[in-house]
Amino acid sequence: MEESVSHLLYYADASLREFRARVVAERVTERGPAVRLNQTAFYPTSGGQPHDTGTLENVPVVDVWEEDDGAIWHLLESELPLSSDQEEVTGRINWARRFDHMQQHTGQHLLSAAFVEVWDAPTVGFHLGSEACTIDLEIPNLTWEAAFRVEDEVNRVVWENRPVTVQFVSQAEIAEIPLRKPPAVEGQIRVVWVKGYDASACGGTHVGHTGEVGLIKITGLERYKGGMRVAFRCGARALLDYRRALRLLQEVSTDLSIAEDELPEAIERIQAEAKVTHSALRDVQVTLADCEADRLWHAAPEQAGMRQVVAHWEDRAFDQVRATASRLCEHPATLALLAVTTEKGVRLVCARSDDLGEVDAVAILREALDALGGRGGGAPAMAQGGAPVSPADAILGALHQALPT
Repeated sequence: MEESVSHLLYYADASLREFRARVVAERVTERGPAVRLNQTAFYPTSGGQPHDTGTLENVPVVDVWEEDDGAIWHLLESELPLSSDQEEVTGRINWARRFDHMQQHTGQHLLSAAFVEVWDAPTVGFHLGSEACTIDLEIPNLTWEAAFRVEDEVNRVVWENRPVTVQFVSQAEIAEIPLRKPPAVEGQIRVVWVKGYDASACGGTHVGHTGEVGLIKITGLERYKGGMRVAFRCGARALLDYRRALRLLQEVSTDLSIAEDELPEAIERIQAEAKVTHSALRDVQVTLADCEADRLWHAAPEQAGMRQVVAHWEDRAFDQVRATASRLCEHPATLALLAVTTEKGVRLVCARSDDLGEVDAVAILREALDALGGRGGGAPAMAQGGAPVSPADAILGALHQALPT
């Protein structure tokens, strides 16, 4: 008969790094061997918090989950090396991962409480990711200035180093506790208290004092499902993110030879200069396109009662090629079939002047594309498409072959 199993060790002491336990069940899953212990310090994926990792008898634990009957299973990288008379195994928690999750989850409690305190904005969703964490707020809009006020409030509570404690209460007692939101489970409820500031029903791992969170930094704001999604980082994650941002700032400052404090004004000036340059470049490109279209038109032979222009390039944007085709067809009785080779393949455009109503640009284009193994479509006056990369002579051959005779 399977012995009684207690798997709430991690509830009792989130700072536990090593423990002893007995294996009470084993099974082979699609992902590998898994074991169930009579007690465990490994936290299973639950409530928006990812599972712990670590080892059992030095075998890596790669996943931990809780099933509907409350049993917690540990997925192993390989089978446990157990001797026939071995009664217990040693479990070791990956403390860096555990403490990171403790910082992020406690930080989430504090941040959610601060949003209620400052803006009366309740949290309706939480996700603890491998890099950033998010909370979803029931608030229609949130500016950065408003978010900074919450940052000031929540970090004040962090630096006051308030105790974070855990209490198990019955369903009857829960009504007497000022929970931030109603519990999602029934029966005995685990309440996480931040002294004098927050009480939340939660099964996650948390630090012992708010000071251990270190710092809470909001890093992103976006509208989400009628509310706001707030990204944040706590503790070591906030430090690493600051290092990343500082390194990026220093690199930009060095590359532009501009002091860091002067970057906003310098970037604004560079953007204004770029806008003027882009406008001037566009004017030059229009002039060049007109000249090239005129040159191509005069050099093209007349055939089947029209001027037929064929060309292929390997060094320009398809938008320019399409613009050239449009300008060519401003001339009367003109058919243009142009191509350009890009990194992703060959792009073609076929266009004809308005007075050639009997000419179908789509049909001509598709005949050229059939020879090149591509496809395309459009309207009788202009069509475009693409094909795999081919040699230049093969492309020109396909273009000429598709022209009406």
